[in-house]
Amino acid sequence: MKINIAVIGLIGVTALGACGGGGGGGGGGIVTPGTPSPRDTLPVTGQGNSGGVLSRSGENPLAGVEATMAYAGNSGRSSGAHVDFHNGDMSGVGVRCSRAGGGAVVPSCDVSNARAAYLTNELSGSHSYAGTFVVEGYGPGGNQNGTVALHASPTGQGRDRVQLPSGGQTQYNGRFQAGGGLVEGGQMRNGTINGSIAMDVDFAQHSLDGTMTGTLYDATTTRYIPVAAGFADAVVGVDGTIYNGTDTTMTYGGQQASGQLDGAFYGPNAEEAAGSFGFGNELGGMTGIFVGCSANSGVNCVAPSPRF
Repeated sequence: MKINIAVIGLIGVTALGACGGGGGGGGGGIVTPGTPSPRDTLPVTGQGNSGGVLSRSGENPLAGVEATMAYAGNSGRSSGAHVDFHNGDMSGVGVRCSRAGGGAVVPSCDVSNARAAYLTNELSGSHSYAGTFVVEGYGPGGNQNGTVALHASPTGQGRDRVQLPSGGQTQYNGRFQAGGGLVEGGQMRNGTINGSIAMDVDFAQHSLDGTMTGTLYDATTTRYIPVAAGFADAVVGVDGTIYNGTDTTMTYGGQQASGQLDGAFYGPNAEEAAGSFGFGNELGGMTGIFVGCSANSGVNCVAPSPRF
């Protein structure tokens, strides 16, 4: 089952990958990755259908991302993520990322029907995976650039086989990775954002609240800037999906924000939650991915250790 999402545009946000390097303008410009990101390994086997957030260069994020993500193993180690896009200007684009050497360097990827592609962010759990890909030079004129944040079930287990708890409250804890910007000292600071995410899920009320606490690294000034964001009253669908509804509120930098949340629960008993997000306000914003594991699972489900 593919996922269609509705994305609310970010306000004055530069769409960045999790790698430094390159300059960035406003309004969703793309930064070509340079230096490696913190290590997070890819899964070895499996496949899944993905939904996610697409931010295009010079435009607001677009709705309706559909893609299939698959993985291939090589002698027992991770060898990469393969993504095929199915709709819009990205229809027919295929991205093939290798991971020789066990995942210490963010790779440039082979790509069809586009000029270039990079894997810039990734997080994996025992049952879920989320990744961010920069794709350059796609579309009818070959002049579109985009950052696509996706989530999937690398084990091949569809969400129709996820059994949600019938009621009660559960906390999910994990990590998020993003690119974005934040006004600090009167100037927009752009860079990579990494941190922790805590989510409180009320399965009886089909609602979810989340708090993100992290740090933006500004490569131009080599400074680390605290970042706080969150959302409240997100919707938990009966099919295990996670999305923002009419009553959902978001914050960024301590102020109200607008944006998009797209995720799902993974694992036989909803042991994990993974997804993508993009939101912002006049202070800036960020686009990225998250993976978290249930407090009931008794383990820290988020890689860097391979989980597949």
